[in-house]
Amino acid sequence: MRVFENWDTSLKIPSMFLLMMSMALIRDQYLISLLPCVAAILFIASGLPLSLLLSRFRAPIVFLLFVSVFLVLFSEGDALVRIGPVVLKSQGAILALNTCVRVLSVITVGIVMIYTTPLSGLSGKLKRMLIPHILVDIGIMTGRYIMVIGEDYNKMKTARKLRGYMPGKSMARRFGVIVPTAATLLIKGFQQSERVFNAMRMRGYGSSAAGEARSYALERPSISSFLMFLATVTVSVLLIVLEVTVETA
Repeated sequence: MRVFENWDTSLKIPSMFLLMMSMALIRDQYLISLLPCVAAILFIASGLPLSLLLSRFRAPIVFLLFVSVFLVLFSEGDALVRIGPVVLKSQGAILALNTCVRVLSVITVGIVMIYTTPLSGLSGKLKRMLIPHILVDIGIMTGRYIMVIGEDYNKMKTARKLRGYMPGKSMARRFGVIVPTAATLLIKGFQQSERVFNAMRMRGYGSSAAGEARSYALERPSISSFLMFLATVTVSVLLIVLEVTVETA
């Protein structure tokens, strides 16, 4: 995992995005079988725990199951299985399988990119990629406050349980708790963000943006970062070339 953490962010993010785009463009079913291999190699090399990957797969898998059922039932092709009036199509099953493999592979690469990128120095690395500093700061602060709101929500949920609150099965009661909780979190987050912004302005935020951009531009990535960048880009280009070759053959 340390190798991925030391990979320069200004090279890691573009190369990983290129890899995810190339994986998303693959349509040939034989080439799709290579995508889990590429994603697995990256995930194993990153050193991330498998439990993290499985926990992040929960929501996508539910969506993919819904899409797969729709494809299997309503796609064209020969009947694979007949269960009374329900007909499962073979072409839909293949399409559903390919979609699940492609989407989960792309998500795996995205998880590796996110969880191996340290937050320290991320702002400067993104600014060195010629991204406007105001967009970078907004993105970093937005991500940070999403985590803060999540932590506050967990604290409020724990406090409700300690006070003996039991939601039960009543949707009206649940809704009556969710609305004020969400309103409290949003107001608290807005007030906290306003305090942080005022503190940043008092410390001279925005007055040295040009100097920061020049200092970041002077930094040079390491040789290992360039090699990993070239390897990732090579795999991405190779996938696209193979896809184009198969389609034109």
